Amino acid sequence: MFFRARARRGMSERVRREFSLHALSADEEATCKSMAEREASAQLTVMPTHHIDEFGSLNGFKFECKGDAMGGCLPISRRMFYGHTLSECSDGEEAILRLMSDGEGNQARMRGFMERVRDGCCAGSLECIPDNSDAMTGYGVMQGSGLRTVDCKRWTPGVPETIGIYHAYLRGYNRDVRAHKLFVGCSGGLETASDAFCNLLIDVGHKWTAKEVCDSVETWWLRKASYRARCGLISGAAQAFGLRVSQIQDIQSHSPSTLAISCTDTVEHDLAYDAGAGTVSVLNGCCDTTQPFNGILARMHAGEGMWLFRGASRGGGFGSMFGNRRVCGAFPTTQPRVDRAESVPSAASRAVVRLGSAAPKASERYMCFDEAYFKTLERMQWDRDNGYVELIPIVVGVP
Repeated sequence: MFFRARARRGMSERVRREFSLHALSADEEATCKSMAEREASAQLTVMPTHHIDEFGSLNGFKFECKGDAMGGCLPISRRMFYGHTLSECSDGEEAILRLMSDGEGNQARMRGFMERVRDGCCAGSLECIPDNSDAMTGYGVMQGSGLRTVDCKRWTPGVPETIGIYHAYLRGYNRDVRAHKLFVGCSGGLETASDAFCNLLIDVGHKWTAKEVCDSVETWWLRKASYRARCGLISGAAQAFGLRVSQIQDIQSHSPSTLAISCTDTVEHDLAYDAGAGTVSVLNGCCDTTQPFNGILARMHAGEGMWLFRGASRGGGFGSMFGNRRVCGAFPTTQPRVDRAESVPSAASRAVVRLGSAAPKASERYMCFDEAYFKTLERMQWDRDNGYVELIPIVVGVP
């Protein structure tokens, strides 16, 4: 009895629940226990947005272990390096009024854009990773650094989880003036490549350490390619709606392509290595607040838009890093679909364009970001005085 009680106490210390707004379900408890038991150094922090998704997987946690632990213990998602990316348009209030007064035209343009993305998709996979262009010479190994970063095969992004045009009325840190702003936002990643990455870790993860997984070329490429995919879709959507966003050439692409320059990017399924502590973190449905960023994007229900949580004020923008890993070091990035009394029903919205999926059922409910939620974010070291920006959807496309 003594040893069983000690084991239960040790397990509870390794699964941190102080930021959870509600009790874990039986399935969630079993999943947390399984993840903690895989590795002696593992520690799990449950986010306030924890839930079981439509695929039966636990979402909303941060897993941490020693860097020399075997990579097979890492709870890798099949949505690795999915995230949210936002680009600001340089168009003025005239463009906002034009878009808000043409609902039917917006829907037609968004549907046409998504159909072109679907029909022209050439799925990116791990086979697109740049070939090693090292060459043996009489002086040793010569690295073709310029060629190493170019994809060895052509790929194009598929239909994202959401892509939309958003409007905000916001104020900067350094001036007490509000202005209307227009943004293009995209959420998603590379489905085929992420699925292959997960299968790779299942098959050979026990042969790599967790740090080697973080440092691998597969991790590097998939993270970069997922971001490039979101920026490419934003560029295409802006062009479809006649909007102006800052753009650059994708120098890593196998064939010429253009990317939008983002103002904010949040990766919600990520891997991070802390050199100081020698630990590896898997962030699922949350992001690392100790790394530089320009605000944190949280995706809401498609008809509700996005929320942009400001970080610590450091010279303008939407704020930068805050907190530390000892207390939490993570921040939730999505509004999950739940089945609880404190949830809110999904709102039907004429701004949402569905490419093929059915409309949400009237019974579907989503987590409410209420006062209790914001109090929890404060305990996670977010300064409420920093505020947040509500990005209101003008038109949003979903699969």
